[in-house]
Amino acid sequence: MKPAFLHLKCGPDGIKAEGDTSYYHGNAVEQDDGTRNGVYAEWSWDGATLHASNCRYGMSPLFYYCGKNEFCISNSIPKIIERGAPIDWDDDAMAVFIRRHSFLGEDTPFKKIRTTPPSAKLIWQNGQMTIKGHRPTSKLQHLKRSTIIEGVIELFSSSIKRRLPESENFYLPLTGGKDSRHILLELARQSSLPKACVTASFPPPFTNQDSEIASLLAKKLDLPHVIIPPSDRGLIDEERKNLHTNFCTIDHGWALPLTQFLQANASESYDGLGLDVYFSTMWHSEKRAALYNEGSFKKLAEDFLGDSENALSLIFTPEIIQRFSRRKALQRLTEEIELHADAPHPIAAFQFWSRTRRNTATFTFGLQNSVPKVHTPYLDHELFDFVTALSPDENFAIHTDALLAAYPEFSSAPFVTSGVPNRPSSWRIRQMSLSLLSELLSRSKTPSAMRSLSVAARLTKGCFSGNSADYDWLQPLLVFHLKQLENLRSI
Repeated sequence: MKPAFLHLKCGPDGIKAEGDTSYYHGNAVEQDDGTRNGVYAEWSWDGATLHASNCRYGMSPLFYYCGKNEFCISNSIPKIIERGAPIDWDDDAMAVFIRRHSFLGEDTPFKKIRTTPPSAKLIWQNGQMTIKGHRPTSKLQHLKRSTIIEGVIELFSSSIKRRLPESENFYLPLTGGKDSRHILLELARQSSLPKACVTASFPPPFTNQDSEIASLLAKKLDLPHVIIPPSDRGLIDEERKNLHTNFCTIDHGWALPLTQFLQANASESYDGLGLDVYFSTMWHSEKRAALYNEGSFKKLAEDFLGDSENALSLIFTPEIIQRFSRRKALQRLTEEIELHADAPHPIAAFQFWSRTRRNTATFTFGLQNSVPKVHTPYLDHELFDFVTALSPDENFAIHTDALLAAYPEFSSAPFVTSGVPNRPSSWRIRQMSLSLLSELLSRSKTPSAMRSLSVAARLTKGCFSGNSADYDWLQPLLVFHLKQLENLRSI
């Protein structure tokens, strides 16, 4: 999908506009009361006033730069930089990113480039900008477990009914987990089966139980199942992924073969984005819950931040470690954590509005932007509001129980487990080490945030040894991400 943009400049002859005077992207469902249910982002320019807005989740990206007598908005950070936006690092945002691999709030790598908040209302007129936004809030409700399960089943069914495919030309990405399974089984219940299910294979160290379990489900429904092998393009895929995700994550490089298949074959697709942080206990713990209850937000930030300081000190120059310091990361993360203290499930709320919105969503509304319509049924307003109003205890294993209750005939198909990680082959480690080393050396005379000699020495060792221990400590995807960002800043 070609980046869209609108660049406005005030001059003696009035306002000069370059780019797209209108833009819309998303999967919104028009409701009877005139509101829209789903994800979308849009802007319009009438020659005097720019109006830009998005949905309550703010997941379809809009980035903007507002300078003196000029304004630029786009769905692409590289496009805004190409139009001349300042490229000074946002030190606080980057301090969080190099440790959590995700941005918070409306942060981007650059101080002067921001993303719009949820429920954004942005107006630019006569060189002046105003912007407002807010997140939906939920009030805690206590319900019987049977009522919760019935509610999830009924509300998800209604969500799918509002998002039935408009044509038969759609494929359904299917994993071994719960989210895509629920979508498939409910589509089947409503007589809207896809042409085929499609599953991406992961490169090591990820396991590939997904393919096996997805095949079982597809066979039970007598559906064709397409298994896409992992890519061997290495950093070429990482480079494309970083551009499509606007440098807001180091994840999702594995998914390019899947999204390319969908782009070539599907007019519609479905994605399980949304409620996994509420249904799963991956991020929840009694320790974190206690810290939230005590109001110990800084200690909670320490827990979420982890400890990667030793590795970072070997990767980055002392100047950058001071600029992107742990102290700044803790302060920024503590501020964000505190915003969700009053939510019924504060840990899940924090994860949703930070990691889900700013990281996971870049797969759905980034890598998949070339698919005309990607439905996100878990972000249906009624379903989302119902689930997010539950306490952590009430959410426990709800999704599994709802699936088993709604579709008992499929209960024999197992769910994916973490499994034993696959060992990357020596060949792959040598290939990636050599590719990354070549990238570093090609710009060795350019000022860098990284300790290039130290990193290059370890990569050289990885080229010869093929040992993951000589490669993984580098956080190679982070290193490549930042090197590509530095290249972008130097253009």
